[in-house]
Amino acid sequence: MTLNLSSSAPHISPAAAWAKSPSGTPLIRDEQSRIVGLLLHTSSDPKLEIGIRRWYVGSVDEAFEIDQLCHFISGSATFYGDNGEVIEVTPGTATHFKEGWRGKVKVRETLDATYVRCDGGSANSTPLLRSVSSAGPLKEWGPVSKPLEGVSVTAGILLSREPDRRAESGIWTCTPGVWRCELKSDEFCHFLQGRSTYTHDQGELIEVSADTLAYFPKGWKGECHVHETVRKVYMIR
Repeated sequence: MTLNLSSSAPHISPAAAWAKSPSGTPLIRDEQSRIVGLLLHTSSDPKLEIGIRRWYVGSVDEAFEIDQLCHFISGSATFYGDNGEVIEVTPGTATHFKEGWRGKVKVRETLDATYVRCDGGSANSTPLLRSVSSAGPLKEWGPVSKPLEGVSVTAGILLSREPDRRAESGIWTCTPGVWRCELKSDEFCHFLQGRSTYTHDQGELIEVSADTLAYFPKGWKGECHVHETVRKVYMIR
């Protein structure tokens, strides 16, 4: 397992091995001090939190004061919203809980999810995608804007986005090539397939493969070399 919290883009791979993180790693704990997650990044201004969360078997009240995108990687549960909606989640489900969602979670098997929290907005229902590794059809989003070698082409599925383009989530794919990467927003990335190398302008190499969870901060600059077509669950703050 690779865990680098001091990277220019903090990341863990494979995300499924988070529970084996070394001592001293920032962990999220409940009131009984049980380990319930790994914290990859957090900030208060702007509000942003990225990591991995665990729900134990049983029933628990849940409330999301701000938007939370969850990509469930193991276990099974049912989220019962106070608005009457019933959301079944299993591995491969991506669920974008909108600001103000409240309800109860009944967990059948210990549930793990990679997640990101940020300011968003309210909605009458919860956007979700199932089988994110194969969900389709993908919409063509065109070639990357700053190609260096080859012509990488992107496509994806938009799950949710606020009218002012905040809290955008969905599926993103990119074909092989080398291109310039300059981020204008914070980005949560849980890579599902493929292989790529990100090279920061200061020289750091970040190797990405299937099941890499990464946080790329606003202002990150470098190059991306996609070796094999990548697919990821993403959220842009």
